[in-house]
Amino acid sequence: MTTKKRILSAGLTFAAALLLAACGQSGSDTKTYSSTFSGNPTTFNYLLDYYADNTAIITNLVDGLLENDNHGNLVPSLAEDWSVSSDGLTYTYKLRKDAKWFTADGEEYAPVKAQDFVTGIKYAVDNKSQAIDLIQNSIKGLNDYITGVDSDFSKVGVKAIDDQTVEYTLARPEPYWNSKTTNSILFPVNEEFLNSKGKDFGTLSPDSILYSGPYLLKDFTSKSSIEYVKNPHYYDHDKVSIEHVKLAYFDGSDQELTIRNFESGAYSIAGVYPNSSNFAKIKEKYKDNIVYSLQDKTSWYFNFNVNRKAYNHTSKTTDEQKKSTET
Repeated sequence: MTTKKRILSAGLTFAAALLLAACGQSGSDTKTYSSTFSGNPTTFNYLLDYYADNTAIITNLVDGLLENDNHGNLVPSLAEDWSVSSDGLTYTYKLRKDAKWFTADGEEYAPVKAQDFVTGIKYAVDNKSQAIDLIQNSIKGLNDYITGVDSDFSKVGVKAIDDQTVEYTLARPEPYWNSKTTNSILFPVNEEFLNSKGKDFGTLSPDSILYSGPYLLKDFTSKSSIEYVKNPHYYDHDKVSIEHVKLAYFDGSDQELTIRNFESGAYSIAGVYPNSSNFAKIKEKYKDNIVYSLQDKTSWYFNFNVNRKAYNHTSKTTDEQKKSTET
């Protein structure tokens, strides 16, 4: 299980972080993880959205076929085994029989079935998922379906062979295909539940989704708090050591807030800004327990509008002059 890694991803957005739970204040509750979040979730519709602030929450609640362990290796999740054809075009996943869907109250709703993965892709495509580029040219026939060349979704290369077997046929070999299955656009969804929710599926409410992962969302208050509780019926529950997760919203305005709350015992982990006034003191005090987070990766680019339709900042006044600027 990668539960610990998942939880940390939901709380750490700092230049440096103090991972001090191992030292522990006296009387601290090792079954509860308390920290902060600074990226405010905007939706729980994991099939249509791909922003990190949202997926950091969802990956604690819904499982995919595979997941990454603490070292980044792909390991089984809802799929207990898989195989690849000799030509690299067909990936077949066998689902674990003990994988279930649960409501926000922890009540069993239905088994996770292969058809749930087919339903997920069709819903994502039909509703113009923001992450569709990830798979549009990967799965056989999907690009034709998206572009309207062929409206028959049954020709798309994702099939439920039986309740426990889902098969993907690719348009061309992709040695990295398995890594794509960790993205939420390829997560399953129960069709009956999806239809019952309609447009309310994935709204910012615990009961707007079903749960197949290690945690249930107990509460979410925008720019205030997020709470998860361990799902005691999760197939791998014995390996989920943290039973309660509490995250408080942090907007960065008080740079010393996190360390104050850590030292008072309110937080299990604290983020410290290098430019905060107490950074040197904290660095010395906890020098054996500081872990520096990785530098964020960001790409910036400019697009030049060479076919502009607004001329209020140019000297072009006549139709002929304006036409000369178009391509």
